Amino acid sequence: MLKCQFHCHTGEDITHALPFSAKELISHASKKGFEVVAITNHRKFFFNEDIKKHAEKHNILLIPGIELEIRRKHIICLNVDEDIERVKSFEDLKKYKKSHPDCFIMAAHPFFPGFISLKKLLLKHIDIFDGIELSYAHTKVINFNRKAAHTAKKFYKPLVATSDSHSIKNLSDGYIKLDAQKNIKSVIENLKKNRIKNISPPVSIWKILIDITKVEIQDIQKKFSHKIKCLL
Repeated sequence: MLKCQFHCHTGEDITHALPFSAKELISHASKKGFEVVAITNHRKFFFNEDIKKHAEKHNILLIPGIELEIRRKHIICLNVDEDIERVKSFEDLKKYKKSHPDCFIMAAHPFFPGFISLKKLLLKHIDIFDGIELSYAHTKVINFNRKAAHTAKKFYKPLVATSDSHSIKNLSDGYIKLDAQKNIKSVIENLKKNRIKNISPPVSIWKILIDITKVEIQDIQKKFSHKIKCLL
């Protein structure tokens, strides 16, 4: 069983000011026993030979990925290439998937509050999606994953636990164990076959709020620093 993380962000993310690089995340992931990782930065495909070799040195299979946005809704795309950035609509995504049948399209936190979640659009375009995310951000009482789990069961889609990590320390908050060989073809095939075990224990509401606040503060600091540089 491979320990896998399919939703995490790094300092190369154009949306957030995260204080660690992709190489630092991979090094940490290796120490935590991860064997398969997908870096899914917002709106910008991030994958190159240098980062691939760094992952290989740390015994990690790196899956090319992105957190795509369509109509500002977040979608995880795995085993894709740079052409994924051209996708601007659900029709585009449908065409991309047809020409790239080995990719894996996953609805990110689809029923969480806020405009970035797919909600009804997931149901409308359910045939495009290969899987549905089980977000780490749930407590024993508050759990917006319940509808995601119900939808996954109803439409026979795998429910995939992730950490949606914006911090190195949060990488293990949610992940899966996957029954597959350690190569991209086997990983994607067995994801689609739902040969997974989800690891996603409930966390405290305070942890979720702290995680969100940290990212917001980092973003504010980045914007403030940029304005200071412009003034100078």
